Amino acid sequence: MQKLEIQNIINNIIAQIDQNISIFSDASIEYGKMGAALLYYYCYKHFDNKEFLDKGELMIEESIHLLSKISTDNEYIPKYKGDSVAQTLASFGKGLMFIQNNFDLEYDFSEYYEYLNDTLYETVKQDLDRKDYDYFSGSLASGYYFLNRYIHDKDPYSKQVLSEITASILDNAVVLNQEEVYWPSSSYSNQVYLGLSHGSAMIINFLTKIYEYGILETEEQRFKDIVYKAVSFLMKQKRNQINGFFPYRYPNSEIVNETQLSMCYGDLGILYALYNAAKKFQIKEFEDEIIHMLSESSRRKLKHSHTQDSSILYGCSGLYYMFADLYNRTSEKIYVESSQYWYDQITSYWSADKETLAGFQFDYEDDQQIHPSAKYSFFWGIAGIGITLMQGSDKKLPYPNELLLTGI
Repeated sequence: MQKLEIQNIINNIIAQIDQNISIFSDASIEYGKMGAALLYYYCYKHFDNKEFLDKGELMIEESIHLLSKISTDNEYIPKYKGDSVAQTLASFGKGLMFIQNNFDLEYDFSEYYEYLNDTLYETVKQDLDRKDYDYFSGSLASGYYFLNRYIHDKDPYSKQVLSEITASILDNAVVLNQEEVYWPSSSYSNQVYLGLSHGSAMIINFLTKIYEYGILETEEQRFKDIVYKAVSFLMKQKRNQINGFFPYRYPNSEIVNETQLSMCYGDLGILYALYNAAKKFQIKEFEDEIIHMLSESSRRKLKHSHTQDSSILYGCSGLYYMFADLYNRTSEKIYVESSQYWYDQITSYWSADKETLAGFQFDYEDDQQIHPSAKYSFFWGIAGIGITLMQGSDKKLPYPNELLLTGI
């Protein structure tokens, strides 16, 4: 698709967000007003137009108002399974940090970070009591806020909280056959998930970043042993099924078949976490096999049944970012080619004849049980698609990795 056509799609996305801005009813990046704020800040940089800066600042102000209302009313209504007040607060904070550090603006949000530090630490303690390490419902919702805060500002308070989260993760690993470990998901009936959004890959990814950024304050050999056993656990679940190397859960009762290809579910998120862990912890025995599986996954092509739309969480945009991240880590040509392929596929779910949602199609858009903001949002909808279309065509714009499941 020509650059002018892409630009027209971006313009239509902006118009749709403008017209439906009131649909955002929380302060998160994923579902809410901070996702709209991000779109406007990207537009500000992309178009060099202060009108978008004003819109972005208004979204921040409205997000703050919504958070104040949650505090005053002492009530939070979840918008999806696993949603939590901690996720919304942490998401808002991550959004502030990203905006402050990426758009050459003289912002200082320190007073909000201090408030979030104290409030989120209280939620972390509750999450750790439940042994809940989920990215959305558990301690990693706040954990990634504190990780970003520490990396950007070397905030000692954040380092201490991260150390407590890490210690709890290590202490509560479930040992299998003395050679493997995993973590049940307390928010999901203690099922054992494998993936990047709720499972072992999510935990491995977080622990790898704790190690990578020098936040480790526990006995290093024990830390490495548990990561090794977590990697071993995932590798033991591998099946002889190209395009479906890993099941979704353990124990596995699934029919062996091809699985989803997205940031949220499927092989790629698991392999992303495994690859980074194998490199950082020098786990040589699995490295070649992991690279082979990543190479196979990078050759997968668009199938609606496996990559359901153009979004970040479930679709082509998220795959674009994941392969771009892998390329930036490895300089391997196959990953930059895959990244470009998935960027080009974003418009596969677009039609010039569709008047709503800037022409994009989502399987769930008529589902009354899904919150109506989803299809306009950053994670699930057209705001994230618009950001991706801008970033992929304008490399001076920042990658939003620190706001994604992959993390900073």
